Amino acid sequence: MKILVTGANGNLGSKIVESLLLKVSVEDIIVGVRDIQSEKAVSYKEQGLEVRLTDFEKQETLISAFDGIDRVFIISTFGDFETVMRQHTNAVEAAKSASVKKIYYPSVTRADESRLYLAGMHRAREIAIIESGIPYVILRNNWYMENELGAIRGCMSGAPWVTSAGDGKIGWVYRPDLAEATTNVLLADGHENQIYELSGENLTQQQFVDTLSEVLDKEISFASVDDASYEKLLKDAGTPETYLPMLVMTQKGIREGGLESTHSDLEFLLNRQPTSLKEALTILLENTEK
Repeated sequence: MKILVTGANGNLGSKIVESLLLKVSVEDIIVGVRDIQSEKAVSYKEQGLEVRLTDFEKQETLISAFDGIDRVFIISTFGDFETVMRQHTNAVEAAKSASVKKIYYPSVTRADESRLYLAGMHRAREIAIIESGIPYVILRNNWYMENELGAIRGCMSGAPWVTSAGDGKIGWVYRPDLAEATTNVLLADGHENQIYELSGENLTQQQFVDTLSEVLDKEISFASVDDASYEKLLKDAGTPETYLPMLVMTQKGIREGGLESTHSDLEFLLNRQPTSLKEALTILLENTEK
């Protein structure tokens, strides 16, 4: 069985490759990257992995890369709606052309109903996969704990934790857990046409900061502001103008419950308890200090 992981140079894709290498032979794993000359791609080759070019803007590279592949993990690309749908459509059509047997896709929490601005893009991409007729597994991942590392570093330097998300809850997840869960379902039989919700415990940002304070053994100040104040703080901190609407909409979406999970299949796919927020923060902070 041949498994192709696209986005293998990225944060999630590379973790999936690492997890696969613990369970199957290098001959069974193909890695897809946008730049086959990159340092990561060279590293993969040195490990004995086959590296294939997967440029989502050039469908011919995807058709070639998907040749002979049984199961493909199609990473979610980033950009405006038109861009991501063009790229995603290229990938799905390439999978059909290459007769790929199953598609695996990382979506977002409750993509079918969430008002989070990201959900609409993922919902459309889920539909494209479902309508392709290819068996699929959709993994709706909640917010990575690693997404907060920039804010955490700021807090470690004395800055407050600032949010306009109010009491909105997030089911933060540890990226290696998601990679392991994805690996398990990539390798398992069954799971055809299943959609899994992968979330951690639903917590407010105040609860997150309380846990962070405990791990750091340092009281982190917490500032809850409105969207306009949040945007101004980001702008004053040097955040590029193009990112401001997205970041503010994310806070609004969290405030409205967009990342609060109704249930999670993570423990089921891991066959163990997920890594707790406290444990994950401890590991992340240890790695940050190295």
